[in-house]
Amino acid sequence: MTLLISQDIIEQLYSVEQAIPVIEDTFRMAGQGATNNPPRFVMPLEEGFMRMGAAAIHDKKVMGFKLWANFGSGPSHSWNYLFSLETGELLAILHAYSLGRFRTSATTAVAAKYLARSGASSIGLYGTGRLAESQLRAVAAVRPIRKVKAWSRTAKSREAFCVEASKSLGVDVSPASAPEDAARDVDIVLTITNSHAPVVFGKWMTRPGLVLGIGANQWFEREVDEELIRTAGLVVVDNKGQAKIESGDLLWAAAHGVLNWDRVRELGDVVAGATPLPDPDKHTILFESHGIAIEDVAVSAAVYELARAKGLGREVDLTLGKARSELVSPGVDTPVRR
Repeated sequence: MTLLISQDIIEQLYSVEQAIPVIEDTFRMAGQGATNNPPRFVMPLEEGFMRMGAAAIHDKKVMGFKLWANFGSGPSHSWNYLFSLETGELLAILHAYSLGRFRTSATTAVAAKYLARSGASSIGLYGTGRLAESQLRAVAAVRPIRKVKAWSRTAKSREAFCVEASKSLGVDVSPASAPEDAARDVDIVLTITNSHAPVVFGKWMTRPGLVLGIGANQWFEREVDEELIRTAGLVVVDNKGQAKIESGDLLWAAAHGVLNWDRVRELGDVVAGATPLPDPDKHTILFESHGIAIEDVAVSAAVYELARAKGLGREVDLTLGKARSELVSPGVDTPVRR
């Protein structure tokens, strides 16, 4: 039986905080060579796109893929498909909206845990959209964050975000007076925008720190300038193969002779202890995130196990073309029959 797991169930069962150790363990396995994560496939359409990223996590005996679909003017839709590596069975289909937020934010937390100084307590935030609060929450789970300076293009939304984030996170989140002010005298700079031009410049950073570049995951997007990349003591990505296709920041730098890809290391190697780290008090470290398939498979497997244990979700028999659903009332999530 394949288990269908809806958005409501995922929000009930899971959180960013729960995802952090799962993602950390997954990157450790990646650094040890126990995962497969080829670059994702994108099929552009005249109006919209279809995108798929697949991965396998051998120690967990699972594989799967995330499928995004956007056809025209409507919103994107995404689902995660989880399979057993032992039997080939389709274990679950999960709505991917919240899972995407959880895994992206948890990856940021893992990067902060391993790449930021242990006492890092301040963040300069660029971008106050739907993912920003979750990103701050994740970093605050691994570092003693006490102060955030936030910048975004619209003053009204920036100020509203700061009020709400201060309440929900229990830390001082205040609007920056100017874009350069957010990067000054902070331990961590975090960018989560869809900008096509740099929003952070190396000359703005008054001391070494960690820069977490989360937003520029398409070739035509950029969030940090070439000076920041050139002077970074270490450049880390979640997956180098993916970065060479999608990282707008690094692709621009490589094309203009600012970056040699031999400088770039993967987060899995950092977590597994295979990459030596520079002194964070002397060198700025840059992490570029793209959201890769092993993250989707890892959180999908964790939620699947929780849903099975709690008897949540809908069981559907998809074998041999059947579609026999074990539902008391179609369209309503009910406990699975054991």
